[in-house]
Amino acid sequence: MEHQTPREILNQFYTDNNFGEDGGQSSSSVKIEITPKFSFYFPNFDARRKAVIKHDIHHLLTGYQTSLSGESEISAWEIASGCKSYWAAFFIDTSGTMLGIPISFIGTLKAFARGRKTKNLYHDVISTEQAMDMKISELRQHLHLDQHPIDTKPSLTDFILFSLFAFYGVLFSIASLLLLPFIVVYSAYVAIKDR
Repeated sequence: MEHQTPREILNQFYTDNNFGEDGGQSSSSVKIEITPKFSFYFPNFDARRKAVIKHDIHHLLTGYQTSLSGESEISAWEIASGCKSYWAAFFIDTSGTMLGIPISFIGTLKAFARGRKTKNLYHDVISTEQAMDMKISELRQHLHLDQHPIDTKPSLTDFILFSLFAFYGVLFSIASLLLLPFIVVYSAYVAIKDR
């Protein structure tokens, strides 16, 4: 995999994770699987589509899985390494990080610490098209992931900053509860429509 490019790997990644042919880019809704029998849906929108291809490449580069704990870890990593102008990524990653605190606190904290020492594709130093054709090893090196493994040990500063972010995340999560009725209705609509 190190000598392959995201363009060569992503289709298999999408197949292996049941994300659809294009990773859900063309889908009108996004599925969040809570359990194999229970999922939420929310509308797919352009700001998310702009971020998700970079997010998917990040999965290939970081080694974080697409499980609930893996998504929480990559969310914390993206938050700490900077979402820049990708506001959809920031809000989705905030939710993912907060979900990770009760599910995988240590893993989420380690991912946050790793993110503080590395970069990501949201900085737009490398365009998506360029990233698609670079070798995984080159991208890891460019983002300093080759120097900071997945089990990066958090420092006291990492813990303090993570705690401050978690405080913001609690406020964000409380405010997000206002969207819950909409998400439930939309999820029911998508489930009925897709039957």
